[in-house]
Amino acid sequence: MDEDLIGRCYTKARRAPLVHGVVRSVNGGPNFRLPFGPYTLTQLAAIVLSVGLLIVSRTVWGGHGAGDVLVLLLVPASAAFVMRHLHIDGRNPAAAAASVALMLAGPRWGRVHGRPLRPSRVERDAPRVTLTAAGSGTAPLPEPARTQYSRCPAPQPLTPPATTAAPVPMASGVQALLARRTPTAPTDLEN
Repeated sequence: MDEDLIGRCYTKARRAPLVHGVVRSVNGGPNFRLPFGPYTLTQLAAIVLSVGLLIVSRTVWGGHGAGDVLVLLLVPASAAFVMRHLHIDGRNPAAAAASVALMLAGPRWGRVHGRPLRPSRVERDAPRVTLTAAGSGTAPLPEPARTQYSRCPAPQPLTPPATTAAPVPMASGVQALLARRTPTAPTDLEN
């Protein structure tokens, strides 16, 4: 046990993004080098999407001559710059957006072993305690509480003898303790 244990972590290398700096020629001609590259897939998607949106909406912002070319160059470049430096929880924005979309499209309670989880319904019954009136000479008979797994009806309470007062149903143990409490005579500290 005197030897040193050495652990190596390659997480940083695994998180290195896949980048593209060259568009390969299909017919064996010269390859096209991307200007200011290489770019990640998220940056390339931002560039293509912003150029497409600018071309479609040219009637709204266009009509300024050379200013239009400047807008067509600066907006995609700034979108690529933002996507390069924007990280959500250590991930690129496309991966974070995909995670959010999968979470919203998934089942409400999640999945267990690839299947949607459907939690069982829980029966919630409040325990009830029945007390007899004080001075009747009989002990209180608590009604047994049903558990969340019981499916049988609650037992009927016992009928008290005719000489005693009618039982008072209690919804909780706290109410039973308050009902048993008797008023005390004032002490010297209260006066």
